[in-house]
Amino acid sequence: MAGLGRAITRMGPGVRRWQSPSPPAETACHAAIMTTPQDAKAAIAGIFGRSAADYEQIGPEFFAPMGRELVRRAAPRAGERALDVGCGRGHCLFPLAEAVGPQGEALGLDLAPAMVEATAAQARARGLSQVKVRIGDAADPEVEPGSFDLVTAGFVIFFLPDPAAGVAAWARALRPGGRLAISTFVAQGVHEQVMKTIGRFIPRDGGDGPKRRVERFRSAEALTAVLVEGGFTGIEHRNVTFRTRFTGPDQWWRWIGSHGGRAALERLPADRLEEARAAAYEVMETARASDGALVLHTEARFTTARLPQSPS
Repeated sequence: MAGLGRAITRMGPGVRRWQSPSPPAETACHAAIMTTPQDAKAAIAGIFGRSAADYEQIGPEFFAPMGRELVRRAAPRAGERALDVGCGRGHCLFPLAEAVGPQGEALGLDLAPAMVEATAAQARARGLSQVKVRIGDAADPEVEPGSFDLVTAGFVIFFLPDPAAGVAAWARALRPGGRLAISTFVAQGVHEQVMKTIGRFIPRDGGDGPKRRVERFRSAEALTAVLVEGGFTGIEHRNVTFRTRFTGPDQWWRWIGSHGGRAALERLPADRLEEARAAAYEVMETARASDGALVLHTEARFTTARLPQSPS
């Protein structure tokens, strides 16, 4: 499996398990102290770059149905220009492209070069000529001001070093009356407990331990405040719960290493890896359904907003 390289080993027929390599310097994004916004961005790009080959390629779909829901609520129209910041492997970008059609444009930006390369290849394979993908910063997209009808940000805002500045940058990219659609996590069910369990085995680096970034916008009020500050109006929130089915704890564990959760796994000390995994598996078992699958319930919030037709 490209992308995990030294990070997995085969433990029996068809089963691979995470091995804790020496953590790259970029893994500091989950350390207790981050020195500068530039360090934070480099750390995030590193984590997602190392995850790019396996992102949403291991086990069940997770981000794809949420991306489709975000685009459905954003309601892109044929011929529009749409910007997807933090595009990852295209889970919002590709539905956007299909909606705007060949007369429109869907531009995806991502900090991780490996993500950009993989997503661009997927776009070509799908024949989506209206898709453009390039390396870019979700916090400060370098695009012509007022050039887009719609900006989407799927599970991105909580990664920004300065969310208010990022929202202001998205507003600048939009024409008057332009729309914004954002997704954030409300609750991640048993997975939250799994990640907290793993976190107990990660060195605290002299602080109180890493705080999960997704917690920054758990409440609709926090998100509303930053959008209002950025000049948006007509703000609406809708919560939707998704079900993700895993065949067992091995698949769930491998899936964690295929996205942002990889940062936690990379920071596990080698001598505590098996203990951490056993503890995580015990928590995963609480999600066991009657048919034997492990079922994760994730509640996501989909937020839409727009700019006034004329600057105030």
